[in-house]
Amino acid sequence: MKTFQKLLFVFAGLGFVMLGAWAHAAEGEDALKRAKKIDRLRGSAMHLQNWSAGPMVAMIKKQTPYDAQAFSTQAKRLAALAEMVEDLFREDLRSFAIDTEAKPEIWDDYAEFSRLASNLVDSSNKLVAVSANGDLADSSKAFTAVADDCKACHDKFKKDD
Repeated sequence: MKTFQKLLFVFAGLGFVMLGAWAHAAEGEDALKRAKKIDRLRGSAMHLQNWSAGPMVAMIKKQTPYDAQAFSTQAKRLAALAEMVEDLFREDLRSFAIDTEAKPEIWDDYAEFSRLASNLVDSSNKLVAVSANGDLADSSKAFTAVADDCKACHDKFKKDD
């Protein structure tokens, strides 16, 4: 990943942490607005992960032609977003009236959530490395590991749709 991109993600992560502290430092309506903003950021990151995975899934299922470079680009995006998951959910917003897909169990067992988020980071980084080789079969196996890590977390910590 380019140095600029790494710095961008570091600053974004720090911003999420600071935004969370900011939400609880405020009171009343301001606190609720900030909590809703954090929740929107969480949802946006999850949607972007899905957006990044979509083209890879289409290539794996042979719905679109395999493009090794495009697959690798999407893998890098997915890995960058995976790095943000733990920080995005660090702030416990259960005290706010927010309709969210996050189960309260995240903060009851944050250590487990953190472990699952770390697994996602590891599998996403492996996907980046494997996809750089340009082999669809190997990339497909690595993608399955990422999808399994997503599912493990969703099964435990995401409300059913």
